[in-house]
Formats: sequence, structure tokens, C-alpha cells
Amino acid sequence: MRKTHVTRIAAASAAALATMAVLAVPAAAARAGDICLYTGRNFSGAHWCWNPGNGYVDVPPALHDNVGSFRAQANGCFINWIQVPTRKETRVVRNGDYRTVYDNDFGGKIDAVAPQC
Repeated sequence: MRKTHVTRIAAASAAALATMAVLAVPAAAARAGDICLYTGRNFSGAHWCWNPGNGYVDVPPALHDNVGSFRAQANGCFINWIQVPTRKETRVVRNGDYRTVYDNDFGGKIDAVAPQC
């Protein structure tokens, strides 16, 4: 039983480190044409940048239902998947849009991003 518990902890730690590695890209690495999502308000915390050329992408686990702020340098769509019945709720994002506080709004629901809704 103890070995299984340790194995689960090790697996969870490895997954967390992999997610943080994806999110640890410095803000300066954001390219023109990206939409960047942040776990904290005011563009703080871990972040991840997405480009419309990448197509539909599920956000990394650390940002799933946990976007505190965002800055868009491209058009796109934020998506919330609703399980029963399966449907999606969307928010259009336009180049130049940003929110310094988004966790109390749709940022608390974001599951994916796409080039269009």
C-alpha cells in the first residue's frame, strides 16, 4: 500500500513539473500574434501563450478553469466545455483585448482556445 501511495505522489509531482515547465516561458517570449493567459491577476503568475496558427488547443492543466488575466495580440475564441448535455460556451477575443481581472468572469471556466468560435 505504501509503495502505491509513493508512486502516485511521484507521478503527480512529475506531471506538475512538466506543466510548470510549459508555463515557465518568460513574458518576453510572447510573440506578436499570441494570446497569453495568466494564472494570476494583472498578468502575474504562471502563464502560457497560444498562437491561432496552432489551431484548437486545450489549455494546460494549471490554467484549466483558472485564468486570472489575459492579453490578446490576435483574434481567437475562449471555450468552456459543458459536459451534460455536451455543448460549448464561447467568448470571442479580439486583437488588443485584455483583462487584468478575469478569474471572477469567464476566466474561471476556460477549457480551450481556438482561432474562431
